[in-house]
Amino acid sequence: MSKWQWGWEGVLGVIAVLGLGMVLVTAPTAHLFNVLAQAAPLGLVAVGLALSLRTGMPNLAVGAVSALSGVLVATAVDVAELSLIAGVLLVLVLAAFAGLVTGAFTVLVAAPAWAVTLGAAVACEALMLTVTGGRMIALGDLPAYSPVLWFAVFAVVSVAGGLLWARRDVRGRLSKGWTAGLVGLAGSSVLAALGGFVLLLRQGAAQPGSQGMSITVFALAAVLLGGTSPNGERGAVTGTLLSVLILAIAQVQLVVLNIPAWVYTLVLGAVIMVGLTVSRLLESLRP
Repeated sequence: MSKWQWGWEGVLGVIAVLGLGMVLVTAPTAHLFNVLAQAAPLGLVAVGLALSLRTGMPNLAVGAVSALSGVLVATAVDVAELSLIAGVLLVLVLAAFAGLVTGAFTVLVAAPAWAVTLGAAVACEALMLTVTGGRMIALGDLPAYSPVLWFAVFAVVSVAGGLLWARRDVRGRLSKGWTAGLVGLAGSSVLAALGGFVLLLRQGAAQPGSQGMSITVFALAAVLLGGTSPNGERGAVTGTLLSVLILAIAQVQLVVLNIPAWVYTLVLGAVIMVGLTVSRLLESLRP
């Protein structure tokens, strides 16, 4: 990575620390756990999107896959009466298989991955409505959700992925042809599905509807703000982790201040524009 990328991630680190300080000063300490609880599942989805961008296979279905995965796990436990572990493993396998099929199709027909995955997102939304009938599926017997544990899982996966991608030999092997399509789309689908399961643990229920689109927008804002380029030529190490934390802080603080929810949607749109601008600047400064 260039010194400019490291510099930008340093700026994000300062903003994240200031944000955490604001949380601790303006609200009870327990409020910090709300931030971590919000960041963990959405962060896993963002890591999946970052992986797909790095391989040149942008997966715009990550939010829909996440939402559908929560629905399928809840259905497997509530209707099929599978154990929670069996339901999660089944959904992760299905997500990997769907990602492999989507990746193979994308490479075979030389189609743009964003278009293929956008169609996949629509199919996921339709399947959610079919499975749930538009109703929420609540689960009463779930293990306690640990914000710190799942945030730690997200942080390790995010930083480890960034460090791995910083190796030139890894980038060379995973960003071309069939490997890019299969790894990028299957890997991002599995991470999105895991994020959906963590979100199910947090909410205690699976909710169909437009949630998938809002998750995708959050993930895209976080990944772009973190410094991962839309064309896959540049990745971040800590950028995605820090930007997810910043956006989670902003979201929770707006709730505390009783700001209307639509304001946060505008914030995400603005962050996407900022991320694109930063990406362009970093590209121009790269030697």
